[in-house]
Amino acid sequence: MKKIIMAAVLAASTAALFAYNPPMGGEEFLRLSNPEMLSGAASSAAGGPSGNVIPASITYNPALPSGNEIITFDLSGTALINYDKEDFDKSTGYAFETGVIVPTKFAAFAFTTSYTCSEMNGMPLGKIWDMHTGASKDVLDWLSVGANVYFRSYSKTGFGKKYGFGTDVGAVAKVGDFAFLKNVRLGASLLNVGKPAKFTTRGIDPVKACSKYPTIMTPRAGVAAQVFESGKWKGFFSADLCMPTFLTNAISDIALEFAYGENLKLNTSWQYNIREWAKGGSDGICTVSLGVSYRFGTKLGKKDSSVIPSFATQSLYSGILALSAGARVDFGQRDTSGAEIEMW
Repeated sequence: MKKIIMAAVLAASTAALFAYNPPMGGEEFLRLSNPEMLSGAASSAAGGPSGNVIPASITYNPALPSGNEIITFDLSGTALINYDKEDFDKSTGYAFETGVIVPTKFAAFAFTTSYTCSEMNGMPLGKIWDMHTGASKDVLDWLSVGANVYFRSYSKTGFGKKYGFGTDVGAVAKVGDFAFLKNVRLGASLLNVGKPAKFTTRGIDPVKACSKYPTIMTPRAGVAAQVFESGKWKGFFSADLCMPTFLTNAISDIALEFAYGENLKLNTSWQYNIREWAKGGSDGICTVSLGVSYRFGTKLGKKDSSVIPSFATQSLYSGILALSAGARVDFGQRDTSGAEIEMW
């Protein structure tokens, strides 16, 4: 009986591995529409190198907004430029995203929606409208949990539409200091638990049929911490590992952040997708991303608030350049001081 079960598991795993063939960029297309996601500032299961959380962060871990104390709104867009275009290929593509985080006494609620249009041969994602909404809560001083529901619509010029929907779950743990690392955070999530859409496009291996993407049952784990402080400069890092469909692929994502004071942040990240490198060769290689953001104080109504414009760029597959810009608004100021006790 044990041999039969092991043979069945092996056969299922082999079939999944053989069928796994998403398009270039298909597993992480949600990072394309926002500069803070593209640069690695917010695209981690642990919340980005310095714990930066934006509405789109819930697509990597729905537990992340639990620590937000104020309402956050963002709006961003990305131009995709095919500067190494072949004959009969599309010259451009685009993406945009908007979302909001609303903290309450009960839980933090988040919503994000994005639209990505990329029909270029090097990244044939089609036209994808994605919508995520979720809730997260601190259950212990050091532990937060959260869950999303999502809906996706896929379409392609000359073809019909396909739909996918499902849920994500996640958790974030604050570990504290460890050796030279400060404010260590661990994050883990299980993404795309639901119905993926069978969408007709070209996969990493153009000879085989394209598989459904992003892949169902995708675990993701990340760690982030502060690594140094010198004067007004601070350095942070995050490292994520994503394994679509449990071991059919592995994607690592490493990000660094250098912050000057409380306002200026410089970010860079790099992704290593084993399947894209193995099957796509040089066309499956992305360069490092670069990003910058700056916080401006402003008065919105009676509250002191912040506006944070950000910019990022990255050279993607087959000579496709992403140029992304956006702005985030924090309505109010985060409480960074300790509690005060007044006597008499």
